[in-house]
Amino acid sequence: MRLIAAILFLFIGALFDPASAQFSQARLVVPFSAGGTADVLGRIVAQQLGALTGNQVVVENRPGSGGNIGAEAVTRGPGDGSVLLLGTIGIHAASKIYRTLPYDPAKDLQAVTILAEVPNVLIVHPSVPAKDVKEFLALVKDKPGTLNFGSAGNGSSTHMIAELFKLKAKADITHVPYRGSAPALNDLVSGQIQLMFENLPTALPFIENGNVRALGVTSATRSASLPSLPTIAEAGVPGYEGTAWFTIAVAGSVPPATVAKLNADIQKILQQPEVIERFNKLGAVIVGNSVADAKAFIDRETAKWNDVIEAAQIKID
Repeated sequence: MRLIAAILFLFIGALFDPASAQFSQARLVVPFSAGGTADVLGRIVAQQLGALTGNQVVVENRPGSGGNIGAEAVTRGPGDGSVLLLGTIGIHAASKIYRTLPYDPAKDLQAVTILAEVPNVLIVHPSVPAKDVKEFLALVKDKPGTLNFGSAGNGSSTHMIAELFKLKAKADITHVPYRGSAPALNDLVSGQIQLMFENLPTALPFIENGNVRALGVTSATRSASLPSLPTIAEAGVPGYEGTAWFTIAVAGSVPPATVAKLNADIQKILQQPEVIERFNKLGAVIVGNSVADAKAFIDRETAKWNDVIEAAQIKID
């Protein structure tokens, strides 16, 4: 009996050891609809994390409020590291657009790592009579307020990067928020809206199939996925630069040892040749930094996007 008790004690201790971050089943909340870049990257990570740990990682799409509905759900989940979040600019760095939120992203969430960074690309419906950025700017100047751009939601990278463009280029275009990139792209392809500043991984198939026309990438340098496409800065908006980025995050209550273990596991995943190849094909640049570096990065990005929010006077009730 003593032997059995000792074995059970060791088993239970291992099962609930916060540093092990091992569970029979974990959840990765993707706070956007299926089909967007966040969803694609999240499913790659979930699959590989499950294979690495031997435990199933279920992807749960919970769209709404620029990702904040799903993010809040993670903060209210168990603080044991079994519930993960695929975080974005809108959640970690641009929440100031909301006058009130039922949680504090800076306190109630903590980034495990910056997963990857991707450029966005300015894409337009084929009916838009602009073949490059300069022609597009001339069209906007001629018809202010008549062109609508879709986004994955208020505060999302696809929204904020467009707002930065509006400021830099003095472009009067109208925002139409969706519950994720996939429904926005559907409306762009059907001509219900005229343009998007979409994440490159999800925009690429539509560009290659001729469903939309690409005018420029939002990054400081050209993308290897579209090497002939100029940056928006070089094509007519000097000083313009913005990229989307994605985190793996957990609730603020998760112990540091568990966060460190998750960081180490994700670092292993991001070094796998299969994952590197899949990210490269998507045009996503792997980051995979430390917990401390992830926090420092988010602090810098928060300052940047708060400046945009204040300059553009964006406030959502």
